[in-house]
Amino acid sequence: MLVNYVAVAHVYVIFDNNLKNLNKSIMKKLLLFGALIAGSAFTANAQTVLLEDSFETYQDFAISGFGNWITIDLDQSDTYTGGTETALWANAGAPQAFIIFNPTTALVSNATSGEEVRNFDPRTGLKYAASWAAIMPGDGVGGSGDGPNNDWLVSPQVTLGASQNEVSFWVKSMSPTYDLEEFQVGVYTGTGTPSTSADFTVISTGTLTAPTTWSQITYALDAYQGQNVRIGIHCVSVDHYMFMVDDFRITTQTSAGVKDQLASQISVYPNPAKDLVTVSNNNNILVDGIQIIDVNGRTVKSVKFEGVTSAEVNISDISAGIYMMTITSDKGSVTKKIIKN
Repeated sequence: MLVNYVAVAHVYVIFDNNLKNLNKSIMKKLLLFGALIAGSAFTANAQTVLLEDSFETYQDFAISGFGNWITIDLDQSDTYTGGTETALWANAGAPQAFIIFNPTTALVSNATSGEEVRNFDPRTGLKYAASWAAIMPGDGVGGSGDGPNNDWLVSPQVTLGASQNEVSFWVKSMSPTYDLEEFQVGVYTGTGTPSTSADFTVISTGTLTAPTTWSQITYALDAYQGQNVRIGIHCVSVDHYMFMVDDFRITTQTSAGVKDQLASQISVYPNPAKDLVTVSNNNNILVDGIQIIDVNGRTVKSVKFEGVTSAEVNISDISAGIYMMTITSDKGSVTKKIIKN
């Protein structure tokens, strides 16, 4: 599309025939038209979701073996429970890194005041991944382990794209009563299976804290473009309560293959044209409408159709020059440059 922009500017200068006499209004037209073409270039890119998971499809209270996620319990401590007099859910209190927690089936309750403030609500759906506090030595509550938390939640492996790679997820501290949860974010590269903290490159700055309301964490991953990676979320809380993770997502930027394919399937001819322009295709793409936009960004012609595979547009009544034609169809929309003689 940038090549088109150069070509458009070049053609316009030829029409003027005197570069030195280009006035501000002409330059504004060029800029507006360039912006229009650039806009179509940007819309020709698309965000591709490499991984998206809200933990809804996994068995309640699983602590390992959910999907292609990996959990690494490096502290090997028994864990706290809360929100109910007696914790009856599977794996309650057992050594674990993260658990697929469903507060509804766990029969826990929220509390907005009193001795212990807590909120178990997911960000979306019914479940999330949670890391309960490791029982610290000398806590006097039984159990064993080294504490504090040294627990990893590791994403399935993805292959990053060439640009605009990004990971995002949401975190929350279940309670402010015992201070905010602490965590780090790391990247594992390769096709193997990480098993220790040394396997990760930490990309977060220092230790992060999770607020008591759901908050989004986002990191650019372009330093690892084209590589196989896993993202690790490392809970390092010291005697807190529960660290919560929900709505995990890794994306990349790619050329919109669907839109590019659509553009290649739709023909506009003749081009340049004087009177009639034909829009057609051989793939049963149904055209619903056509708009023609001038260098000022104004729509000079708009025609609607009833889902046709071939259409003619009369451009004899518009001035000579360069235009952008936006074609809307049942498969999406594309923009093509046309020249009116």
